[in-house]
Amino acid sequence: MTNDQLSELSSRKEINLKSSYFPYCIVWTPIPLITYLFPSIGHTGIGTSSGIIHDFASSFFVSVDDFSFGKPTKYIKLELTEQEKYNWDRAIEKGDNKYNMQEHNIFLNNCHSHVAFVLNQLNFHGRNNYNMVSIWWMLILRGKYVSFCGFFKTYFPFLLIVLIIIFVILFKK
Repeated sequence: MTNDQLSELSSRKEINLKSSYFPYCIVWTPIPLITYLFPSIGHTGIGTSSGIIHDFASSFFVSVDDFSFGKPTKYIKLELTEQEKYNWDRAIEKGDNKYNMQEHNIFLNNCHSHVAFVLNQLNFHGRNNYNMVSIWWMLILRGKYVSFCGFFKTYFPFLLIVLIIIFVILFKK
C-alpha cells in the first residue's frame, strides 16, 4: 500500500456518513417493496475496521464497498474488546469466503446469516450462537438511524400504503 492509501485507511476509524464508511458496525438499509410492506425487514452488511461495508448481496457473491440497495439508513456501532478488534477483519474475510460459495435464500441463508457468521467467528461478547433472527432483533433494539432522512426512507412508503388503504376503506361506495 502507498502512504496515501495507509493515511486514508487510518482516517476511516470514525463513521463517515457521506462516504458510507462504518468501522466495526452492522449496517442496514431498506429493500424496495419488502420494506414498504414490512418496515423492520431490510438488508444488512458489516463494516471492516476501516469502515468498508461487506454484504452477502446474492448467490455466490459478497459485495465489497458497494452496499446493495443503497446507502445505509441504520447502523449499530459495536463495542469490541481489543482481541475482537484484532480479529475483526479476519472474521469478515472468513465470512466473505464462506458466503461467496453459498446460495442466497431470502428465508434461510441471507445477508443476516453472513453478519451472524462473522460475529460467531469472533465469539462476539462470549457468544457463538448468532443467527438471522438475533441480528434482526439487535438492529430493531439497538439500531440508530443515520438521520431523519434514513428514518423517513424506511417508514414513508409503509405509511403511504396504510393511508391509501384507510382512504379506500373510508371512501368506497
